[in-house]
Amino acid sequence: MVEYGALTFALDPKGPVKADYTFISHAHMDHVQNPDPKTRVLASKETKMLAEVRGFDLGKTFESAEGVKLLDSGHILGARAICIGDELFYTGDAAGRDRAFMGKCRTKKARVLITESTFGKSNYLFPPIEQVAKQVNSTIGALYDKGKPVVLMGYALGKSQIISHLFSSWSPLFFHEQVARINDVYAECGISLKKGKQVPADLEGLPQGPWVMVAPMMSSRNKVAQRLKKEYGAAFIAFSGWAADPGYSYSLGADYAFAVSDHCDYKELMSLVHDVSPEVVYTTHGFTQEFASDLRKQGFDAKPLAGYQTFISEY
Repeated sequence: MVEYGALTFALDPKGPVKADYTFISHAHMDHVQNPDPKTRVLASKETKMLAEVRGFDLGKTFESAEGVKLLDSGHILGARAICIGDELFYTGDAAGRDRAFMGKCRTKKARVLITESTFGKSNYLFPPIEQVAKQVNSTIGALYDKGKPVVLMGYALGKSQIISHLFSSWSPLFFHEQVARINDVYAECGISLKKGKQVPADLEGLPQGPWVMVAPMMSSRNKVAQRLKKEYGAAFIAFSGWAADPGYSYSLGADYAFAVSDHCDYKELMSLVHDVSPEVVYTTHGFTQEFASDLRKQGFDAKPLAGYQTFISEY
């Protein structure tokens, strides 16, 4: 919660809170909730639509208010950062590079910055998306030559749509029903994604390979994943920023893993902070302590936000 003049702003609260405005940056489950009915909700129309698909009713939403701007954060469709006057800039979750049809986070100078720090450690550096796409296409081609089907895994909302776009040239192309449902909303919002065949959770109608399926992230312990391995001989390719960790693919049980993220990597987080040029930085959602420490070494007044804090003024 932040105060600006006589107004209070709840920024991505974990539940309904009493505030003049509630800002919902995007429709991922850790950021969206049913707001207090008396608050004015700031969110994009795409976030409202995606939230409804996921079972949340945001009520009437606004994309602007006096002295307030919502800027594209680049994270997923409809994701926004918020700038309150020249006082405060809050990123929500932010992307640091262009990916397929998505751009990177737009910034604005502000005195106070509240930034995510999901990948706020120096070992989290992501390769160019073009390089990853080339490697993945080569991997799929080699698997096709062996007659093996391929499951491309990413978060159902956001990552899976990037994957759907990047690897749409493969045929036959299937979409797990969870991904297909989100793809349909993207299409309603003007994002053209290739239409493939929808596959229900019970895999009814799925032929033997080779084929490519875009599916939600799942571990090798998942029953659907086990069936795809045992009955179809499928290979699994995971896409996540956490794939920058050498043991990620092993822990997930994926055959391959590539570091593709809808968040900023470490260098991009640093660039974002420099672009905003704040007097004070608060880090949240991730490696808060580590990133704040590195920012202090660069001369910023940086402080990690604790989970129990309600107002930044409680620091």
